[in-house]
Amino acid sequence: MSKTCLVLTGGGARAAYQVGVLKAIASWYPRVHHSPFNIICGTSAGGINAVSLACYNSSFRLGVKKLEWLWARLHTERIFAANWSGVSRHIGRQWLSRMQSEHLEPRPFGLFDNRPLRHLLNQVVNYSKLEKQIHQGSLDAISITTSRYHDGHAVTFYQGNNKIANWRSSKQEGVRQLLHTEHLLASSAIPLLFPASRIDRHYYGDGSIHQLAPLKPAIEMGADKILVIDLINKSQRLNRPPKTPGLAQLGGHLMDTIFSDSLEADLCHMQRLNEFIASLSEESRANSTLRTIDNLHLSPQLPFEPLAEENYCHMPQAARLLLRMIGISPRQDAAITSYILFESDYIQSLIRRGFDDTIERETEIKNFSLNFHYLMCLFFHLRLIWLINCLDNIAQRYR
Repeated sequence: MSKTCLVLTGGGARAAYQVGVLKAIASWYPRVHHSPFNIICGTSAGGINAVSLACYNSSFRLGVKKLEWLWARLHTERIFAANWSGVSRHIGRQWLSRMQSEHLEPRPFGLFDNRPLRHLLNQVVNYSKLEKQIHQGSLDAISITTSRYHDGHAVTFYQGNNKIANWRSSKQEGVRQLLHTEHLLASSAIPLLFPASRIDRHYYGDGSIHQLAPLKPAIEMGADKILVIDLINKSQRLNRPPKTPGLAQLGGHLMDTIFSDSLEADLCHMQRLNEFIASLSEESRANSTLRTIDNLHLSPQLPFEPLAEENYCHMPQAARLLLRMIGISPRQDAAITSYILFESDYIQSLIRRGFDDTIERETEIKNFSLNFHYLMCLFFHLRLIWLINCLDNIAQRYR
């Protein structure tokens, strides 16, 4: 059986869209069926989704249900300190940290205090289940990609079976470790917005920053098929007259570039490599270490900015004021707001949109997963045998 990998990209609050996609895919499988993904790779907020899903890999629908339950109960103050007292204390600590002696290490800078997110992850994620899923064979590997600040390397921390070895290439490396909350905080630490996290001796930030080859961890861990759930809309843009770009628009443009451009290049490179392998003779393919890797790229059909504008009023007032103080006007340009708006109405809208977009591509996704048809036929065949046995037992009782 081929190994299918799920790649979840970063995007802050936009990652709720991935929950809707997974919810639609889970609805096509039996209630107690294991996950169709042997390998799960996550970056930034997608890393939080990846770990939460991997903890229940032996029961796919249960894992998606748990993930939806978590997102449905999120709000901004559970991600970062957004009330008046929390914002003022965080600004005071940052200021005092810069005033202290040079012999003391200052706090990592971040516009927002993400300690509430650390507390939430410690509460809801049972990291010990990851090793159990791997030991049972339900999961081959789970990886979280971060960016190491001191040398600019993209470091992928992974947990998997013994067949997977560490890898190292230009600006990228894979390190085997038991995953925990600091890995998730590091991978989701959007620059300037959230502080970096310290793992061992180094500081790490959002994994999308220096991730030149987002699909490399999946390939290194043995994936034969890769399903990518992206969070950047490319087919349609907002129909608005051009205006002078402000700080919010520039910041949103940079975030879109960080989270998406390297993925597009990697997918294009993989497609060309697949075409090259297909052009080789059978003898050349047998002697080559290259292999064809199928991939399917799912992305939003509509932009998220209008939803962020509609729900901007639900963001806590202190957080809105802090954004105003640094020159960001989220109502006029919601690109940045769409990443940090963790409010219920906005999140539910993203989940519904992800579900609807996936249902529209149901045939394409099922055709991509060749194992799906085999498993469905096997499942209905077993149910038919069970039904026949039940009818036979009933018949024997009345003889």
